[in-house]
Amino acid sequence: MNVKGPTLQHPKPAVRQMLQSDTEYRLELPYGTESLIYYIGINHKQNWHTAVHSHDHYELCYVVRGSSSYIIDNTLYRMDHGEFLITKPGEAHYGLAEEQSPFTLYYLGFKPSLLPALQRELIHLGPGRVAKDATGSMRALFEQLFTEMKEPQLLDREMAGALLQQLLIILLRLCRNPDPATGISQPGPLHPAVIQTLDYLHAEIRYDHSPEELATQFNISRSHLSREFRQAAGMPLASYIRLLCLDKARHELLHSTKPVTEIAEELCFSSIHTFSIFFKRFTGLSPSEFRRKQGST
Repeated sequence: MNVKGPTLQHPKPAVRQMLQSDTEYRLELPYGTESLIYYIGINHKQNWHTAVHSHDHYELCYVVRGSSSYIIDNTLYRMDHGEFLITKPGEAHYGLAEEQSPFTLYYLGFKPSLLPALQRELIHLGPGRVAKDATGSMRALFEQLFTEMKEPQLLDREMAGALLQQLLIILLRLCRNPDPATGISQPGPLHPAVIQTLDYLHAEIRYDHSPEELATQFNISRSHLSREFRQAAGMPLASYIRLLCLDKARHELLHSTKPVTEIAEELCFSSIHTFSIFFKRFTGLSPSEFRRKQGST
C-alpha cells in the first residue's frame, strides 16, 4: 500500500510478558528470544481493526467467529469463520472486522528460520493466502498451543514447537491444494479510488472528512466511491473514518500527556464537547475518565 508517511513497523517483542484486557489476551515471547514463537493471542473486539503496518516476521491470523477483510499491498482478501491468512515479513497490510458483528481472531507471530524446509515453502507462497480449515484441525492446534503456554509444564517449549510445525504443515498443504468445495474466493485488486482514499485517511486522521469531499478529490462519484469502499472494507466510509478517529484518540489518551482539548483539535472536532460526546458514545467513558481508568490498570 502506498501510504503517505511511514508505514508502522511492528518488530518482534523484546521482553517476555502477558497482556490482557477485556477484548484481548496475548502472550509475548512465551519461551524467550530463542523461541520459534514471538507471540500468540486472541482478539474478540467487535469492530476490530488495525492501522497499516508491517512485521519483520511471519504472522498467521485465523478467524474463529465473524468475518473480516485484509488488505496486503493493495490486494483485498476476505476471511470468514474457519478461514486463515498468513502475511510475510515486510508486507504492508491491515485488517478489519465486519461492522457490528461478533468477532474472534486467533493470531500468531513466528520465525521459521530454525525450520528450513518450512521456511522455503513459506517463501514460495503466492497470492493464494486464504484457505478454509474445513476439519477444524488448525483451530484445535491453536487451542492446544494456548493451553500449553498458559501454565509451565514439562517440556512445554518442545511441545509448543511441535504443535507449531504441525500447524504450519497443515497451513501449507491447504494453501497449496485448496478444497474447491470450500468456495474460497480469489483475492482481487482494489479500485484505484479506494486505494487513494485509504492512503489519505490513514495519513490524515480527521473527524471532519466527508465522503463527498473525498469523492471529489479522487475524481469519482460519491455513490460509486461509497459502493466500492463498502465492498472492500466491509463497512461504510463514514464508519471507517469514525473508527480511525476513535483508535487515534485512544492512543493519544493512553500514550501521550496531551490535554484532551489538544487531542480534539488535532482530530478536527468542532469543539471539545463534540469530541467528548463522540468518545463516550463508542467507549462508554468520557476522554478524561478513559485516561484515568486505563492509566490506573
